[in-house]
Amino acid sequence: MDKKGTIMLKCQRAAELISLQHDRPLSLWERWQLRLHLLVCSPCQRYQKQLDTISLAMHHVRQKQAEDK
Repeated sequence: MDKKGTIMLKCQRAAELISLQHDRPLSLWERWQLRLHLLVCSPCQRYQKQLDTISLAMHHVRQKQAEDK
């Protein structure tokens, strides 16, 4: 359970973790909670896919800019 005594995340916290995982590795507990939440929440699944797509696109842009220098 997290600090508030709940196992299941609310969408707001799941969205925070989805964003945060692009900045730092999530703890084992955070990963477990997020995976559990994503099993049952299609809007958060969609948000994760969108953020992953944006992140990948930005990676390609940075790579292209580095090649052009």
